[in-house]
Amino acid sequence: MFILSQCLVAIATLLDLASFQFKQRQAILACLFSSVLLTSVHFMLLENYSAASLMLIAALRYGYCIFARKSWVMIAFMLLSISAVLFTWHSWVSFIALSATLLQTYASFQGKDFTLRILMIVGTIGWIAHNTLVFSPLAVFMETVFLISNLVGLWRFYAHPKPA
Repeated sequence: MFILSQCLVAIATLLDLASFQFKQRQAILACLFSSVLLTSVHFMLLENYSAASLMLIAALRYGYCIFARKSWVMIAFMLLSISAVLFTWHSWVSFIALSATLLQTYASFQGKDFTLRILMIVGTIGWIAHNTLVFSPLAVFMETVFLISNLVGLWRFYAHPKPA
């Protein structure tokens, strides 16, 4: 199951790499929806049910955020994430995953692409720490690629924007 889980994360990595190379918020979120869904299955195969449930909730969140961004729904996703971790608590490492998820939930509901990117950077660092501690090398790689892709996208669109 470990090999299969790492293969799913490899595919998710490609989606993550693509995600922040789009400027449109909806395209970013569509890539993230697909990537996070695969990552959820990856964690399930590793029997890390806290991370698996958080990723499944995140996939639903990204799917919702493609079409809408109501504040009460953000709070509902945050409460659902907290409940999922309380129900599936594995160790203090679950708290790292929850913290990263709550930050990325807040990021997903931001209207500005720049704000979404900055908050995602901090949340991604939390997931890198989590994935290192649960020993999922390709998940660490995936989140690192996600971080780099986000930074490259930030640079492309904000540090050196091309004229329209």
